[in-house]
Amino acid sequence: MLRIAQGLDVFNNPLLGAWQQADTINVYVMAANTAQYPAVPAGANFVLIAVSGANDVYMQLGITAGLAVPASNITNGTAPELLPGSAGPYLRQTKGATTLGIVTTAACNVMLAYFS
Repeated sequence: MLRIAQGLDVFNNPLLGAWQQADTINVYVMAANTAQYPAVPAGANFVLIAVSGANDVYMQLGITAGLAVPASNITNGTAPELLPGSAGPYLRQTKGATTLGIVTTAACNVMLAYFS
């Protein structure tokens, strides 16, 4: 698995959002409101998440069941993170999680690119 590395311009200045392509990339075909729980590959410390179209995805690290698009207030600190499809991709640390839960509000594809 490749280490995450930010791109540099000819003057050695970092280019925001210019990451190398990962060598471990998975794509999930999502049905609306149907969660999937991909395993985080061994050695992955970061995941780059992108969603097709302008579809919203909710993500939560370290879970294997029970994820749903919120239908009411969740005020106890356990809500999944909303990743708006129109603003991605998103880079997140995996923080040792072995799974992550993803659920979308509409049918779409979700790409997960992993880095060490």
